[in-house]
Amino acid sequence: MNNRGSVVLEAALVMPVFVMVIFFLIYMVQVTVFSSQLHTVASNSVKNVAAHMYPVAIAMKSKDSSGSTDSTSITSWQMPKLSLSEWSSKYTEQLPSPLSDWIKEGITNGEQPLQDMRNQMSEAVLDPWLKPLLHPLLVGTQLQEERVHVSRVIVPDMKTGKSPYFGLELNYKLPIRIPFTSQPIVIQSKALERLWIGDTQEQEGGIAGEGNISQAYEGAKVLSKPSPAYRGNKATISASAKPGSRVSLTVFYKSGKSTAKYLGQATADASGYVDWSWLVSGNTTLGTWSFILETEEGVTTTDHFEVNSKQQ
Repeated sequence: MNNRGSVVLEAALVMPVFVMVIFFLIYMVQVTVFSSQLHTVASNSVKNVAAHMYPVAIAMKSKDSSGSTDSTSITSWQMPKLSLSEWSSKYTEQLPSPLSDWIKEGITNGEQPLQDMRNQMSEAVLDPWLKPLLHPLLVGTQLQEERVHVSRVIVPDMKTGKSPYFGLELNYKLPIRIPFTSQPIVIQSKALERLWIGDTQEQEGGIAGEGNISQAYEGAKVLSKPSPAYRGNKATISASAKPGSRVSLTVFYKSGKSTAKYLGQATADASGYVDWSWLVSGNTTLGTWSFILETEEGVTTTDHFEVNSKQQ
């Protein structure tokens, strides 16, 4: 009788732990599936954009070489003998939206598309632009479209060719929260693809080779930031970058992109040092806010700082 009681007691103690381990393993498998599918969606999305940007590059070269978007390309490949509007309509009619609209606009105007999304970090801004591109790729996956959000986009620089890369960063909010804290669990996936537009000489200057691409596009490094910033006081951010290069600072508050004076573009000195000082408005919402440093090659560095009430 005592032995039976011992077995029941041991089972009562061990069984809940065993069941929790089984559920945890099932959950980890499901998270792995979600992560793999999210990466596939991000990778295929950037490939779709990269693969169809060559006609835009041709139209931009045509415009730059003759001042008119109706001229032929200076490369060995030439535009068909149609007006650009006719040709762009034929080319883009089989492409999914919004990719077809971006390509058509770029070809017709001879200008690089997607520039309105540069330096944007708000999901409310990026989702309407880019989620239609993700929609057909989400079909057949276990991912729920309403849980997928675009948190960052890397826009290529097609005019100078220094940074011909298009990239996306996607977030997915899992349908489960951290026990006791109720904090949501979010997984991320990033994808970067070089535009299929031929050689743009971006590796000139002795930086050729795949192993050195990150060196060629090294972003600015944050040296100091407000810790914290105070309402009604000046705040300063300093960074290091390539000597003589231009670096742009963009600050985002709850209300959106800051329009404070002295933000924006600055030039690094001979030692690579650059800084910005601006006045934090007395009406700025308290909390933690983000800022972006962008080099002239289009490489971005993101960081955060805190805004507190007025300093005593």
